[in-house]
Amino acid sequence: MVKTMIRTALAVLLAGTSVFGAALAQAQAWPVKPIRVIIPYPPGGGPDVVMRPVGEKLREVFGQNIVLEHKPGASTIIGSDYVAKSAPDGYTLLLITDSHSLNPGFRNNLPYDSLRDFAPITQLVNTPLVMVTRPSVPVKNVTELIAYAKANPNKVAYGSPGFGGPHYVAMEWFKKMSGVDMLHVPYQGSGGMFPAMLAGDIQVMLIGAVTALPYAKDGRVNLIAAAPNKRLAAAPDTPSIAETPGMSEFNVMSWYGLVAPAKTPPAIITRLNQEIRKALAAPDLAQKLSGAGLFPAGASVEEFQAFMRKDGEHYGRIIKLTGARGE
Repeated sequence: MVKTMIRTALAVLLAGTSVFGAALAQAQAWPVKPIRVIIPYPPGGGPDVVMRPVGEKLREVFGQNIVLEHKPGASTIIGSDYVAKSAPDGYTLLLITDSHSLNPGFRNNLPYDSLRDFAPITQLVNTPLVMVTRPSVPVKNVTELIAYAKANPNKVAYGSPGFGGPHYVAMEWFKKMSGVDMLHVPYQGSGGMFPAMLAGDIQVMLIGAVTALPYAKDGRVNLIAAAPNKRLAAAPDTPSIAETPGMSEFNVMSWYGLVAPAKTPPAIITRLNQEIRKALAAPDLAQKLSGAGLFPAGASVEEFQAFMRKDGEHYGRIIKLTGARGE
């Protein structure tokens, strides 16, 4: 009886060792071909600014190309669903933003579960939003914008990359807190927003600092506030919206992260997490991202998982408060 128990225990131990060894061998062999990063946005925006230099660092480490593939549409749902249903082999990853946290608040029938169907890898960067106005609008700060909008109800138009996105939800929260009425003009991604502002179709927008700062530096738009509750190192003279009387609770920070399909081997997730965090800590990359108004994050897998859950709860409350709607 004792011998039988010992043989059984050894068999279980050996089986476990075999599984662990196989997983470790798989992770050590990986990657043997290019890794695709699905970007659920149109080309040319902030996601490309972040992923191209990160991808180059990973190419140097892994010896494989990091291919960026854009699959935009339906507030990132098309690209996200594609990755959720992809093979969990470490060769198809998904770049996500706070839209990933927002979508469950708008839809009860998502084709995937935004938490259970993905394996968190790491948060890449925090990308603060900033408020910009058309130069012809006679305002220099948020207090003046609120007064101007109240004096011209529904005559001030703000642009966003579309219903259901973080920029739109943040502006609806801004409207609720400040008591102003503004017209919402949605666009397909942020690419059409600056031409629309230059043409006079919209007068104000919240947009990623990485995209807005070049336009502000050459005077094509006026940078009047930062959306996080602190000033940005890239624009230290620009106050935060929270500094405006009555707006102290306003705090919006967009972000980018990477996930993989659920059931991707933990050893691969761990290796990706470690290498990406090293890349983000590299002085050249950190300086490049900071110069673009981005804050490298580099969270652990567990930290990013907890952050995603908390962010979803936060946006769920704002959606209920504002009555914001999805696409």
